[in-house]
Amino acid sequence: MHSSAILTTLTALVAIVLGAPAATSSHALATRDGPCDASSETCRPVLQANACFAAFIRTGTKEQVLQCVNDQDPALAEEQLCACYGCAETTVQDWTTSNLECEASA
Repeated sequence: MHSSAILTTLTALVAIVLGAPAATSSHALATRDGPCDASSETCRPVLQANACFAAFIRTGTKEQVLQCVNDQDPALAEEQLCACYGCAETTVQDWTTSNLECEASA
């Protein structure tokens, strides 16, 4: 009987932990499940921009963040971030969904 109560408590805790991110908002779920094909050429600049993102993601301008991905073509940088933000750290994922108008993938 005692082990049954422990099992019930552990099951409830796991449910809370697994359910917490989805319960905060659909936005949090979208950022966690962003697109990422780590082996594609499109995602390579996003994957290689970690140090630059760290410098600008919280306090930099949109232009500075986009230059982390492509310093010559902001439109291409935006396209690459929209295609690969799931490959980046959570702060970059959050920034992308908040600052770029990425089209939802089908």
